Amino acid sequence: MIPRALGLLAVAALTGCAHLGAVHRDWRAGLDGDIRLRQYLVAGQPDSALRLLAPRKRDTRDGLLLELQRAVVLHEARQYAASNQALERAEAEIDRRFTRSVGRAAGSMIVNDGVLAYLPSAPERAMIPYYRMLNYWALGLNEGALVEARKAGTLLARREPPKTGGCWGAGLLSYVSGQVFAAGGERNHALVSLRQADRAYDDCTGSAGVSPPPQLGRDLFRAARALGLRDVAEAAARRYGVADAPDSAKTGDLIVLVEHGFVAHRTHQDIHVPILGDELKAMESEEGDSVAAAIGRASARLLRNLVQQAEWGYAYDEAPGVQWADAMEGAYIFKLAWPAYRLDAHRAAAARVIVNDQVVAAPAAEDLSAGAVRAWESQRAAVLGRAVARGLVKFQLARKAERKAEKQGGETAGWIVGRLANVAGNLSERADTRGWTLLPDQISVARLALAPGSHRVRLETLGATGEVIGEMDLGMVNVRRGGRTLLSRRVWPRVATSRCAASAALPSRSAPEGSSKCQ
Repeated sequence: MIPRALGLLAVAALTGCAHLGAVHRDWRAGLDGDIRLRQYLVAGQPDSALRLLAPRKRDTRDGLLLELQRAVVLHEARQYAASNQALERAEAEIDRRFTRSVGRAAGSMIVNDGVLAYLPSAPERAMIPYYRMLNYWALGLNEGALVEARKAGTLLARREPPKTGGCWGAGLLSYVSGQVFAAGGERNHALVSLRQADRAYDDCTGSAGVSPPPQLGRDLFRAARALGLRDVAEAAARRYGVADAPDSAKTGDLIVLVEHGFVAHRTHQDIHVPILGDELKAMESEEGDSVAAAIGRASARLLRNLVQQAEWGYAYDEAPGVQWADAMEGAYIFKLAWPAYRLDAHRAAAARVIVNDQVVAAPAAEDLSAGAVRAWESQRAAVLGRAVARGLVKFQLARKAERKAEKQGGETAGWIVGRLANVAGNLSERADTRGWTLLPDQISVARLALAPGSHRVRLETLGATGEVIGEMDLGMVNVRRGGRTLLSRRVWPRVATSRCAASAALPSRSAPEGSSKCQ
């Protein structure tokens, strides 16, 4: 009777957790090494970040996550070949883990989801070929970039969009793949990738702030027309309002990918509910009315705790003193833990790229934080279901140990063993907060048609009222007639002064008097 009773109680817990998912206590995050990694990157100290990621003796950290984090740091340090090597090792490990992902599922039913082998979510996996294409492009190894573009196409063809809809990395990855194919002269593959991007952004309908990259419609129109696919070209013209898009023989294209801040990361969230001694006795009875009443009281207590956390950040029953007092009276402290997402980055309201007298906006083309949340929402039921099942297993083990000790050593011994088993089970209940936390929050795209030759490129980030809040010199780029030049740069919330020193002498076009170019 009691497992079923606690199962019904857990339904109330799941309902409350789903509706109050924004509640979380993040005081433990100060101990998280990922914070130092992010601080090092913002401060322009990738070498310090790499030392933090270096393998150590008796290292218990997840090797796959280390490789993914290391790849981003190496990319930011412009060590592109080393970044690709780290991503290659990560890909190999992901393939191995997919083949044995079921093997450790039983352990998660006893301890927590952290014992499961970490596997990147769909938005995270989409970023592996994205970074590898950028690395190869920066190295000038076009064939390597083409290989990654083909791998990206295979990845996207195998994966269905999430049932929750919206963006999840497919649109931008397809768009970048299309640019790589077009630059490599593979027109058929370019058209396929651009059509994939078009479909993916169509799935993004309703995703606030995300739009197709500039000139996606023009690229699709031109690629289809060059291959004689008149219907596809006309459909692109209608969808994007392209009247005509002749290939220009006088200019080349500069595409700038602006990566903003850090992706939303997982934090630990939990709730406790004491099941009092008289409620335990009632649940173990065979009287239906008594069982229902006990479940009702415990469920009301749980929902009260959730409401208190939502309003005040803390619940009365969460206080250690209250929990110990309840335990002294014979209560069992039932704990549920699950991840919640937190976004620490303060996004710039807009970004723009400046070349000569051209000022071109860079609208957001990908929101990785939103994609991470959607990936979690698709897993929420399974994660919370495992948490409930673990709670029931731990409860049964604690009660079994208590009864055995009571038979062997008396009531006091049983009480002590039961309380210790309850504490041990709750201490092991932790949310799985692992993730590729060095990914950007959003990615914006700007595109400019430029005369062949060398051009100095600048990037500005704007505040809510249009003021310039950050500025970065992207250096000189060489544009070829009829070709494509691709740049990517990361901008940070509260950009460190050291990263802005190179552009401090550049005049701002629209910064109000007294405003700072770098935050």
